Amino acid sequence: MNPSQKTGTLVEHLAELRKRLIIILTVNIAGALICYQYMATLIQLFINLNPGMNLVYISPSELFMVYVKLALLCAVIICFPVSALQIWLFISKGLLKKEQFYVLISFFFGLIFFLAGAIFCYYVVLPVILQFFSRIALEEITPMVSIENYISFCTTMLLSFGAAFELPVAVFLLSGLGLLKPATLRRWHGICILLIFIIAAVITPPDVVSQVLLAVPMVGLLELSMVICWLVDRQRQKTDKS
Repeated sequence: MNPSQKTGTLVEHLAELRKRLIIILTVNIAGALICYQYMATLIQLFINLNPGMNLVYISPSELFMVYVKLALLCAVIICFPVSALQIWLFISKGLLKKEQFYVLISFFFGLIFFLAGAIFCYYVVLPVILQFFSRIALEEITPMVSIENYISFCTTMLLSFGAAFELPVAVFLLSGLGLLKPATLRRWHGICILLIFIIAAVITPPDVVSQVLLAVPMVGLLELSMVICWLVDRQRQKTDKS
């Protein structure tokens, strides 16, 4: 390939990338504008997790900024299928058919596992943690939590659990692409468990309860990931022999 052909190919790729990014950005902004109309309902869902908590906002723009941040976050999640499709249309041309299969499946199950982690956090973890914090309050101190800090705490927990539940999907993808072997996971099993507790301590608020509630499911997901890795590797070996 001569230099002019390489330049042309690079320009075409950049133009294609620009097109996909514009579509993703446009869809997400439109989604955020729509989601903004329902932010009062969504915030009420967070308040229902701990009805006795006295929430306040301490600056004129604080509640508005909470609405905006939540709307953007909801838009990113809701518009993920469109964003994933645009990413897929950009990268699929450079992948083999077998690689396309693993990436496509990972996109699909990635969204499912993320939502499963967020739902688990909302219905199981957050109520336990918020009640724990409420019980350790002192009578001499009136709890007045900022709405921004409260929503930030809740969304951080939801995102943390959603991301943690992506572990089996990541292992599936890496195993399917031949980048991860079952022997590697077995050899690093103990270190992986240690890393899980370290990661749980980093991405969750600084309390033992939330760290344990995240680390324990992640350990279970690690064991599931090892089974997935073994199954995918076994299937790859059968395919290579045939």
